[in-house]
Amino acid sequence: MSNDLLRSTHNRHSHALSIFALAVVFSGALFAQDSTKANSSTEVSFSKDVAPVLDKFCTTCHSSEEDHPSELFMDSYELLMKGGKHGKAIVPGNSKESLFSQKMSDDPPFGKMMPPPRKPRPTPEQVALILAWIDQGAKKN
Repeated sequence: MSNDLLRSTHNRHSHALSIFALAVVFSGALFAQDSTKANSSTEVSFSKDVAPVLDKFCTTCHSSEEDHPSELFMDSYELLMKGGKHGKAIVPGNSKESLFSQKMSDDPPFGKMMPPPRKPRPTPEQVALILAWIDQGAKKN
């Protein structure tokens, strides 16, 4: 085979491979979008999804058995929804306005980020689950 023919064959294979790779990446992105939509439409349960995360990361300090300066206790749905001395922690239907989510941000409106930096933190997926629960109305389910 001549060099020109080899180069031409190589270029066609490279081009076909590039198109195939783009198709795989694009279809993966579409699949990821579809699964995200499905997850956001799934109802989040307080008792099954949210309470276990609160128990693991929050109630060690925010328990009614402890004397926490914020007076925000998270060991029951009722206490969480009651809020603390800074107001309501949860604004049903609006995670962005909820002090709970604001305090978990890198730049909280007051005081320290929660949980404090030296304490274990929930995963981004766990945080997203709690925010979805709040946005879905923060039901006692």
